[in-house]
Amino acid sequence: MQILEREREHIVSINHDANVSTSNVSEDKIPEVILSEDPKRNEQDLDDSYEMSINYAHNSLGWYRKEIKMNDIFAYSVAVEIMDEDDNDPQTMEECQHRNDWKSWKKAIQDELDSLNKREVFGPIIPTPKGVKPVGYKWVFVRKRNEQNEVVRYKARLVAQGFTQKPGIDYTETYSPVVDATTLRFLISLSIIEQLKMQLMDVVTAYLYGSLDTDIYMRIPEGLKMPEALKSKPRHMYSIKLKRSLYGLKQSGRMYNRLSEYLIKKGFCHNQISPCLFIKRTESGFVIIAVYVDDLNIIGSPEEIRQAADYLKSEF
Repeated sequence: MQILEREREHIVSINHDANVSTSNVSEDKIPEVILSEDPKRNEQDLDDSYEMSINYAHNSLGWYRKEIKMNDIFAYSVAVEIMDEDDNDPQTMEECQHRNDWKSWKKAIQDELDSLNKREVFGPIIPTPKGVKPVGYKWVFVRKRNEQNEVVRYKARLVAQGFTQKPGIDYTETYSPVVDATTLRFLISLSIIEQLKMQLMDVVTAYLYGSLDTDIYMRIPEGLKMPEALKSKPRHMYSIKLKRSLYGLKQSGRMYNRLSEYLIKKGFCHNQISPCLFIKRTESGFVIIAVYVDDLNIIGSPEEIRQAADYLKSEF
């Protein structure tokens, strides 16, 4: 199938059959497109301009032909790429370093490293043990925007490449128990019947609180300074031992164990049927905490909820 174009005083016509005819409905000169299995091509009727991309547009004066040359298309694409360069979030540290807003990204990276150090996620930097393949990492860069699409915050997050972990060696379990929907519906009904309040809490950076039950070594991330005594050593021969969970690790979701231990110390006991349900009796009644990974539903009187939220915030 080939397509030929020429100008006639007809509306655009697509002839699938020789018996199909068209009517003159316009005196404007517009292109006619003819579909044919075996067209008779007249080379003299087709000048060199048809080898380029041709676009037909319409204005108040009628139809007109606008030729777009390939060099125009290339120049336009380059201009768009330059204008959109800063509108895309960087994918690597190297991209950040070559941007006009590098100072903002540098601060975001340092803030993330400071947060990880504060939570004692990183252990010592040591020579990679023989036979151990360190887990890789990736920096994820995101700019937070407001309703006017204005950048209000630069966020950098260090993520472990958990897909390189080997089951049975780097981790044993990845499952984290969660409260089931039936139990949650019962708690909502209970709060209505007993005229109790319900408050939802989110454990910020919950994936950084779980303790590791296996030895995990990670490649030293970009931005993390080597100890003074190791600055002259080859960086690739060393790894950093993780003390706590990090985003991306297979077992990161198992922060339930740490939360369970803390709530039991505070006088809660977990339900035998639903282990994600923690109950504590108080002088005025009781307070209930339902756990769904890092989301907590707290049920009780306003004062009991406030007290529970305060000591959860102090620890997490």
